[in-house]
Amino acid sequence: MRVQIFFVDGELARSCSDDVLRVRRFGADVAPLLRRRLAEISAATHLAELRRLPQARLRGHQDGRLLVALGPAADLHLRPRDDPPPMADGQLVEWAVRSLLITSVQLAPAA
Repeated sequence: MRVQIFFVDGELARSCSDDVLRVRRFGADVAPLLRRRLAEISAATHLAELRRLPQARLRGHQDGRLLVALGPAADLHLRPRDDPPPMADGQLVEWAVRSLLITSVQLAPAA
């Protein structure tokens, strides 16, 4: 089973899925990286596999979001779709996450 990707709304789904809209909304530098990263995510069997991709730089954010790098100029924001997410000792169990919700693309990396 592969990781399922969902989007917070239809507009974001279209912007991330359509080649022309992706370039228009996110720029020529970020658009191909976004496409590649979404393909890498959907090819994974669970969230923890993204740790094997150094270019993805999967990391947590203080507000609970997960961030995935889209090169030096952007981050993909996501979170486990399951509510509540699988937790052990207060930590996200990444190997158990098989469904992600894409919440936004931030063109300047989050601090």
